[in-house]
Amino acid sequence: MKVRIEIDCTPEEFKELFIPSDKQAEFAAKAYQAMVEAAREAMLQQFSMFGQKPRE
Repeated sequence: MKVRIEIDCTPEEFKELFIPSDKQAEFAAKAYQAMVEAAREAMLQQFSMFGQKPRE
């Protein structure tokens, strides 16, 4: 399988997209933390039913 992607951008835009910078590192850290928190919340919600007592 081959995939071809054509990106039309200036050299400055290319640098912003593909060359690591402090801005990108900060964004990546925040995005990662948000994903971890969302996954944690989803798992807690999913498995919380196992800790509940059966209804009588």
